[in-house]
Amino acid sequence: MKKKEFEHPCLYLKILDKNKSMVSLEYKSNEFDELGNRIIKICKLNLPTSFNNLSDDFRQIINKLNKRELEKINNYLKIQYKVLEYHKKNNNYESIEVVKDSIELVKSFKLELISYEF
Repeated sequence: MKKKEFEHPCLYLKILDKNKSMVSLEYKSNEFDELGNRIIKICKLNLPTSFNNLSDDFRQIINKLNKRELEKINNYLKIQYKVLEYHKKNNNYESIEVVKDSIELVKSFKLELISYEF
């Protein structure tokens, strides 16, 4: 089985600038400060053509981007639950704890994403 690299989902917070299909965004991802809070970062993103009809409605763009990120989280959690079952079946106790911690971290991020706004 090939191991696929997981791209950590983002919580897009605000569009800073939009020029045609290129946007600058503030977002949170999987980086934490020394207090354990997620760091707010800035990125540039080329929007898919399916976003063209949203034009300059920033709230709709943010919501649509965050819905895509929610799908990533749900897929990741499905995989992690399968991995957890595998480790339980093989009595890999240390791996079980690592996977459980990973699931809890992603679930808390999912709750933050859901509470942000859709």
